[in-house]
Formats: sequence, structure tokens, C-alpha cells
Amino acid sequence: MAYFDREDIEKLSLLKTEPYWVTSVFLSTDKSLQSKKEIALNFKNLIAEGRNRLSSLEINKEIFSSLESDLENISQHVSLQLNSQHHPGLALFSCSAKGIFTTYNLPHPPRNRLVFDPNPYVRPLIAILERYHRILTLVLSRREAKWYKVFMGEASVVESLSSDVPGKVREGGWEGYESKRIERHIEAHVHDHLKKVSQRTFELFKKNKFDWLFLACEDKLLTDFEPLLHTYLKERLKGRIKAKIADTIEKIKKETIDLEIKLKKEEEDQTVQRFIAELEAGGNVVAGLKETLRQLNNNNVQLLLVTHNFSRNGRFCPACQLLFLEEKECPSCQKPTKEASDIVDEALGLAMLRNCPVRQITPPSKLDRYGKIGAFLHYKS
Repeated sequence: MAYFDREDIEKLSLLKTEPYWVTSVFLSTDKSLQSKKEIALNFKNLIAEGRNRLSSLEINKEIFSSLESDLENISQHVSLQLNSQHHPGLALFSCSAKGIFTTYNLPHPPRNRLVFDPNPYVRPLIAILERYHRILTLVLSRREAKWYKVFMGEASVVESLSSDVPGKVREGGWEGYESKRIERHIEAHVHDHLKKVSQRTFELFKKNKFDWLFLACEDKLLTDFEPLLHTYLKERLKGRIKAKIADTIEKIKKETIDLEIKLKKEEEDQTVQRFIAELEAGGNVVAGLKETLRQLNNNNVQLLLVTHNFSRNGRFCPACQLLFLEEKECPSCQKPTKEASDIVDEALGLAMLRNCPVRQITPPSKLDRYGKIGAFLHYKS
């Protein structure tokens, strides 16, 4: 079972299971936070709650039978895999009537949940994906290059390249003329090597569409190499790590993830600082859950900020797709609203449905002082 990618979410979203439903399960399996016994008990309770909920659904026998088989298949799978599960979280999607059963490891623990729906419940996957960048780490020397893909805490070697570059000259002929000529010859080979590396990096970008580029090389090589990069790559070159060609993949992964965490934290802090400055100046921002939901309902959110794992129950209108904290009746259509166990998660889903960017902020942060959620607006209202 591998981590998922945006393409996996797209495939799940495009699944055609009509008229049957999909069972989606998210389970925290982080053994640093809970024992195996506690994980097993939580999962058992989740399945039991799912069976109770299934019995109350107004669906036909065929759909009921498929969902019932989903619970059995998921229960058997997790029971068999739990002891060997070394990742913090697990996601499972099943539609027995269509022969669909897909699992993904998660890089951090999700909220435990079980959802029956005509479509796969992918919002938690989208929220997790927002927290990570696809990174290509290039380790470069005068003769060699190695590219590593690092994503969601996992690393793999993408490609390597070696060029025929002569060694450096120690001594030359009369007044060093010969050594200078040879050195120019060597530098021409190095330049050709760097051009090949630059071209191959751009080809890898076109193929893999990574978000960030990290580089490991000596200062002199960086000076010669950076001008050769395509504009798209220069925009994605976010930093340098300390590594050499001979270093292990574990060292490359650690250095890359450490830099990713540092840059992500800086990015989050800058966004929160900008948000607070706008708020204190009376700008186009709102803070707090109630007002943020109101602006989401009005389709007036440009960027949504939310503290990671912030949760609160609320209500929603199935007809209008509007979100509320307490309204029992939808102000728009006057129909009864339904209870939402996590209105913050519903807000994330609505924002993503409207292609509104979401920034999940790692706690603790200054956003916590402003209700743990807020938004930049298109216009002040």
C-alpha cells in the first residue's frame, strides 16, 4: 500500500458505482499516540457504529447488501494488516458490488470516520494533500547527478547521470600556459555536463510536475548551474541541502524533509502574519467559524485558513449546500438543515469544490487566537 497522489484522488472521484454506494473509512493507526489494543478497539467501535447506521438507511436491498459486504471486507483487511501497519493512518474505499477495494497509507493520523455515500469520501485526502509538496531533490557534482523524488515523507531515486569530465590539472607547462589551456578544456566539459543536467531536470519536471526543487552542490557549481535552469525551474528552486553524490537515500530524505518543514513553517507564519495585519487594519478578511462559514456561503472566500485538526459540529442544508453553526432552518430555502458531525471538514470540502485554496496551519500559531479559522475575501462585506 502506497501513499496517494492527486491522480489517485481524481481516479477515486471519477469512479462510476451507480446505483451502488461506496464505503469510505479513515483510521488513525499511529502507535506513538495509542496502543495496538486501543487502535483495534477504536476500529471495532467504528465498524459497530457503521453497522448501526447502515440499518437505519433508506436504501434498497442491493445497495444494503453491497455496503454490508464492504464492512465485512474492510473489517477483515484491517484485522489482518493492523499488526504490520507502520504508518500513522489508513484510508480504505470499498464498493463490493463493483469489485472495488482500494487502500492508502496516510502520512499522519486522520480523524476516525466511516462514511456511506454514492461517491468516495475524498475530502480528508484532499486536505492531507494540501499539506505536502512534491519535491525533486537534485544532488550535483562536476561529473555526476542524482535526482530524488520526495513526497509525503517517502523518497525514491528517480534517475542518475554520469558525464565524462577529465580530472583537475595540478601542474602545467611553461608559465602555466598548458595547465590553463587544459583547465579551460575541462571547464567546457563541466559546462556541457551542467547543460545536460539542466535539460534532464526540465524533462523530469514536465513528466512529474513537482512543486519544489531542492539542490545539493558546491557554491561554484551553483553559480554556473543556476543560469542554465529553465525559468519554470528557477521559480521552483526553493533551497539547498547538504548532501553528496555518495550519500544514502535516508540522508537525502532527512535533509529534504527538514528543509520542507522549515519552508512550510515559514510559509504558514507569513500567511498568518499577513492575515492578522489585514484583520487589524480592517481589510478584506474575516476571523472565526461563524463569519467564515457565512462568507463561504456567499462564495466570497479567496483563501481559507484553518488550524490543522480543528473540529466543530454544525449543520448544513442538503438542498442549498450552505453551512451553519446552529440554524435549524435554512435561511435560503426554509427547509430543515441536517446535523454535520464536523462542519470544519464540510467547509474544507465546500472550499475545494469551488477551487478555493486552503492553507492548513500547524498549531500552535497566532491563528489560534482568532478562532482557529479565517479567510481572505474577494471583497469586503
